[in-house]
Amino acid sequence: MNKTKKRTRVIHNKTCKVTTIPDIDKDIDAIIDINAVRHNVKYLKQQSGTDLMPVLKANAYGHGIVEMAKILRKLGIKYIGVATLGEAILLRKSGDKGRILAWLFDVDGHELVDAFKLGIDIAIFDESTIAKFISRIPKNQKGKIKVTIFVDTGINRASVPYDKAIQAFIDVSKCPKIELVGMMSHLVCSQIKNSPIVNEQLRKFRALRKELEEIGIKPPLVHIANTNACLNYDVSDFTLSRSGSGIYGMTEPQSKNMRLTTSLKTYVIQTREVDKGQGIGYDWKYITPRKMRVCVLPIGYGDMLPRDMSLKMNVYINGTKRKVLGLLSMDQIVVESKNCDKVNDEAYIFGNGKNCPQTVLSFTEGSNQTPVEILSHMGDRVNRKYV
Repeated sequence: MNKTKKRTRVIHNKTCKVTTIPDIDKDIDAIIDINAVRHNVKYLKQQSGTDLMPVLKANAYGHGIVEMAKILRKLGIKYIGVATLGEAILLRKSGDKGRILAWLFDVDGHELVDAFKLGIDIAIFDESTIAKFISRIPKNQKGKIKVTIFVDTGINRASVPYDKAIQAFIDVSKCPKIELVGMMSHLVCSQIKNSPIVNEQLRKFRALRKELEEIGIKPPLVHIANTNACLNYDVSDFTLSRSGSGIYGMTEPQSKNMRLTTSLKTYVIQTREVDKGQGIGYDWKYITPRKMRVCVLPIGYGDMLPRDMSLKMNVYINGTKRKVLGLLSMDQIVVESKNCDKVNDEAYIFGNGKNCPQTVLSFTEGSNQTPVEILSHMGDRVNRKYV
């Protein structure tokens, strides 16, 4: 299908400030299927037996944090998770009024007090900062601060060590300015069914919950499962599950019951003839074996394409597979062309399995990066469309 580009824009006054490239001036489209998102959310809830906390960190895995939050709220999502307080503050200031949980922050940073004022749930991940955390709650704070304790059950990242968790819960629960609402942890390798590592993590997490109940501490929100745990483990005795990549249909290994949501396409900006024996792109890593017709697409590693896929990458133009020639550049790639190809023809980098046989999963098979990595690197020059 041809793509007609109209670049008309009305500027109402001379003081108009442009802080990003307007959508109309972007030459790459990421199309996110809302119905597929709806299906994935419903399926993950069914499989986990819990409510769902979609995790929208890293700009919603590249899909646009503000718009994805709006979509998920319309789908009935009560809780949204992010990694950093900055992400949570951005969502709140964008108009999101629901529950948002963040678990990475600087206890001395200005954003902590901002988060207090904005009613953001915060997960404490370092027991040594609890006193400082409490001291930073404003005296005129309206309402209690909703706090979750992030407990380490084996991943050994930012989290309260397991043997110090009970005391951390006790210390936090004593503060009259805090409402202790949750306990959380994170799994190491839930893509592996019946993993002894994961089973031990789940055992420890459940044991901690029981010990807390015995001393009268019973947080209402208890969650450890990520996307793969929703599918591979019984987590139905917990309150929530946190799904990130699963919202977009990506699991490991890939589940046939999930629907891929995201397609990526651009369009042809030039066609040309290149004589036999000519090098294409930087360092002439590809030499034309014959006189060739090629076309140019305005997308490169500056947008999200992994440069290690140079000489291995394919795209689809007019329904057929085309080899990408030479090294990927930051802003453009050169592709083998057919006589039917013309300027403005659509070129799919990957699709959802229906509009293009190459999905983000098959696209990344020749790369050292995972589909999640590639999508999370989706740049500002990509126009995100929600359909």
